Amino acid sequence: MSANLGYLLGEGIKGIYRNRTVNIAALCVLIACLVITGSFVLAVLGLQNMVVAAGSRNEISVFVDETMSEEETAEIGRKLAELPNVKDVRFVSKTEGLESLKEQFGSLLEGLEEDNPLRDAYYLTLEELELVSETAASAAAIPGVAKVNYREDVAATLVRVRNTVAVLGVVFMLALGVVSTVIVSNAIRISAFARRTEISIMKIVGATNAFIRTSFVTEGVLVGLTGSLIAYVGQWLLYDKLVYPRLAQLSFIHVIPFSEVAIPMLLAFCAAGFFISAVGSALAIRRYLSF
Repeated sequence: MSANLGYLLGEGIKGIYRNRTVNIAALCVLIACLVITGSFVLAVLGLQNMVVAAGSRNEISVFVDETMSEEETAEIGRKLAELPNVKDVRFVSKTEGLESLKEQFGSLLEGLEEDNPLRDAYYLTLEELELVSETAASAAAIPGVAKVNYREDVAATLVRVRNTVAVLGVVFMLALGVVSTVIVSNAIRISAFARRTEISIMKIVGATNAFIRTSFVTEGVLVGLTGSLIAYVGQWLLYDKLVYPRLAQLSFIHVIPFSEVAIPMLLAFCAAGFFISAVGSALAIRRYLSF
């Protein structure tokens, strides 16, 4: 088994060298397709990250009845933290709230310290924006809660944007995958056409269709994996050294560091290169095994 594998790998490397012009063309096409796909994936992840960051700022405001004691207010906070879908609970006392307003409006609010009209408040960050209405209703049902405020329209818009970005990302990646497979398959088909005499000789001397197909697929897979690694390095350099430093300077954009997606992207590139080249090679060689 290992001897056969070694032989196939050796023949695949020799085949790449013998047909280097066509294989280089297929390699360049594959690299371009993977880098374009990878760039789009990074853009989609960045948009989703921005939506998630915006959603984390879309908090539910829970105001505590002013008749509640400190112990009762703290108990309300514990009950809020135990609610499903609540990721984080932030408490702002009415004194802190007044100080915050003073920073915005200055002397207009002077003299309200003794008769503070504000209420103690909890601000809830959610796990899932889709459940904002249910979470708000659960918070309002807690005894001692005077009022609950939230922007349902904003939450719904963020959810729609996130879902739309995800769907478009999947559709675009599938389309690029199909296009890449077709292009690489055509490049390999040209290689097979140029080697049709070699295929005929192999069949005359007794080579089976399975052996010939395996040889071509092995050659294609080697090209595919090589292209995947080159595309990955190119994607890393393009994003980490050129795109990320510039986008990170913009405070309104939440950019994902390449290190967070490095391993998944490497595995995805290798899997895509393997699949596209294997399928493309199998499709390209099929017609030349019929004679």
